[in-house]
Amino acid sequence: MELRHIKHFVLLAEVKHFNKAAEILNITQPSLSKSIQRLEMLIGGQLLNRDSKSVSVTALGQVLLKHGQKILKEFEEMEQEVTLFQGFDEKELRIGASPIPSNSLVGPIVGHFLREFADISVELKVAAWEELYQQLIYGDIDFFVAETKVTELEKSELLTVTELPPFKVIFCCRPEHPLTQLPRLYLPSFRDYPLAIPRHLPKSIADAFEDLFKQQREDFSGMVRFDQFHPIKESIINGDLIALTPEISVRSQIEKGALVELSPYVMPLIYARFSVVSLKEKSHSKAAEGFIKFLVNRAETVKLEAPELSSSERSASERSIAEASVSELTV
Repeated sequence: MELRHIKHFVLLAEVKHFNKAAEILNITQPSLSKSIQRLEMLIGGQLLNRDSKSVSVTALGQVLLKHGQKILKEFEEMEQEVTLFQGFDEKELRIGASPIPSNSLVGPIVGHFLREFADISVELKVAAWEELYQQLIYGDIDFFVAETKVTELEKSELLTVTELPPFKVIFCCRPEHPLTQLPRLYLPSFRDYPLAIPRHLPKSIADAFEDLFKQQREDFSGMVRFDQFHPIKESIINGDLIALTPEISVRSQIEKGALVELSPYVMPLIYARFSVVSLKEKSHSKAAEGFIKFLVNRAETVKLEAPELSSSERSASERSIAEASVSELTV
């Protein structure tokens, strides 16, 4: 059995038409038919049901199709690995990112990257870390950027994790919110207003705020649990919703005056910790290495540009710095 037999069969099973498959493979229809017949002889059974308009896969064909797809994928990955080992760069870079780092870290550097790597095509996929992890394992992306502490991705023996600087997590609201008028702000005051928090907020962090994020409390005032922060920004700007989110995700809105940071007295100091995640056994192309360097520089620059802690935040930090379990936020 030859690899080309498997390739011909898999493609034919997917497009379900001899002429179309032959055209894609750039061979004649009779050559494709002979290839399939040879494969059926080697397998010892019929792989396809044929009629004048299309073909369908038999039960035996389904078995071969499942394994054939895996074989072709493994072969493609082997070719990529050998190419990288020999020092050749791929011309396509496939990057994944969860929503916040895609907007704040990855997106802003693409233009700068392409000035240095003008012959590279960049594909950016935005999704939750679970989906990005699956895409990385199956070879659909070269690396991704997401939170790795709480997700425990950093513990995987399959992955290489390059940590980026941590970013402070804050409460924010509109400038005219009633809480901004209080002479001194405490967390219990938040109980009177609807809250927005990440859907996968770790229990260790939620518990640090006692029952503030629990729907069962008697004075519950509504809550939004979000995967992506962008869709709820307008609700925060135009209503009384209070959001808990990494400062980096709302920095531009705060600088423009559309949102303000709320700094309650004795608030736990928590951080979002993003990392670059890649497969340990897969080599990076020069383009991938270059993009990661741009990414690290971007994260360090954004970190340096972050507003300094206020005096009340420093006091809160002194009280909460020992709370090791309350130091990460997944977003």
